Amino acid sequence: MAVFASATALALSGAALASTTAAGAETVTDSQVFIKAHPVVGSWQGTVQHQGGSGPISLNFSSSGSVCLRSGGGSGGHGEGTGTWKSTGTNTFKFTVREYLYDSAGTPTGSVDVNQSGSISGKTLSSSGVSTIYDVNGNFITTAQAKITAARI
Repeated sequence: MAVFASATALALSGAALASTTAAGAETVTDSQVFIKAHPVVGSWQGTVQHQGGSGPISLNFSSSGSVCLRSGGGSGGHGEGTGTWKSTGTNTFKFTVREYLYDSAGTPTGSVDVNQSGSISGKTLSSSGVSTIYDVNGNFITTAQAKITAARI
């Protein structure tokens, strides 16, 4: 079975500070502004390397803290999933995704819990971490190292 794994302006410490606007307007916290300005927000395409080889991957990080992932394709099947991300520094982040795996006919084959930490340098995203792989019935199979390198699109 092919395994597809799939990753911040200034870091805030303590409680988020609130800034209030005109009467009746919504309050926005510094942490909300912080995540919207993080350089990981946007769409990325690249390659994921794992024990089973390598393959294509696309990631989309939203300013709301969600992330979408799609990996593989073609005769090897594909994976897709959603999760969350958070800033860990000016150009660093971490994310988790539950990725569901499918064969080339679209039949479910298992899932992967993706856990990655990464950084942004210019228009390049790099992340790595350990993925936990399960069969179609949710039974643990193994863990595997995975590394993603992607470019902003």
